[in-house]
Amino acid sequence: MAFDSVRGHDRVRGLLARVLERGRLPHALLFAGPDGVGKKTLALTLARALLCQGAASRPCDGCGVCRRILRAMDGLDERRAAALDADDPLLANHRLHPDFVLAEPLRRGVRSEIRIEQVRELVREIAGTPFEGRARAFVIDEAHLMTEQAANSLLKSLEEPPPTSHVMLVSASPQALLPTIRSRCQMLRLGPLPLALLEAELEARGLEPDEARLRATLAAGSLGAALAFESEGYRALRDSLLGILEGLAGASVLARMETAQRLQELEDPALGLTGLRSLLRDVAALRAGAKPAGLLNADVASRLERLAAGPLGGRAAALAEAAGETRAALLRNAHKLLAMDLLLEKAAG
Repeated sequence: MAFDSVRGHDRVRGLLARVLERGRLPHALLFAGPDGVGKKTLALTLARALLCQGAASRPCDGCGVCRRILRAMDGLDERRAAALDADDPLLANHRLHPDFVLAEPLRRGVRSEIRIEQVRELVREIAGTPFEGRARAFVIDEAHLMTEQAANSLLKSLEEPPPTSHVMLVSASPQALLPTIRSRCQMLRLGPLPLALLEAELEARGLEPDEARLRATLAAGSLGAALAFESEGYRALRDSLLGILEGLAGASVLARMETAQRLQELEDPALGLTGLRSLLRDVAALRAGAKPAGLLNADVASRLERLAAGPLGGRAAALAEAAGETRAALLRNAHKLLAMDLLLEKAAG
């Protein structure tokens, strides 16, 4: 399979390999999907393949162009720091090769955006002809963070690009892009990575199987989230969540509201609900006769067994699904406190 550095997404990888081989790569692509599933990696790999001078499978990683780009990518952290120190948006357009530019948001505190200056420079570049190769590649990461002025500036380049220029937008929020931007791009949707693939990748990076399984299950299909996962912090959170489940029986309405408030105020409520769902699934599995050793949270099996034997056990499977639905609702900007209270009301029975 082409693009072996990219994990999963075989259908999209195969499609891109075929159109690249036939010389029919669209001039404007939008890589859309959740954070951490490999959108940017795939776009960067495609850009390298477009410029690659290898005679065999592209990107070959061995030709002069591939080696040059890979060296430049190794220095991206230094380039980002320089852009931030100078507060210069033009420095956030990283030239990885004379014919390859990666544009990223300039980050300042909680504010991140791709500014008009960056896109104007890209527009000038896109209109040009290749310096060294047969084509030029422009990757715009987190494209939904373009200001409205910047997005409007890009429109004509997407509508009438020169035949040698290829623009690749990357976004976890394609709906936040201007409709006129989306309509000018061929969209490639990348879904969550399979659990088994995440586990295998984490184990290949040196994690123990139990740790790899825990991270993969909680990462919602995102390799980036799995790699950034903080096990100690999660286990402290899980202990708190177990305490909530253990205290639900007979809890008053006031106590339940206070617990909902605690859940709402978590640093990462979505992770809290993911953890809650994993615990409830383990409780449901125990109730159905599963062995403690096979649980995701096997290290707290004794506490889960007590929950499975009590009133919560019979409702655990349905509650696990409800926790997942609540998480999805929060990602759609539902009212946090109300959503948490409704979930706890169901759990309290």
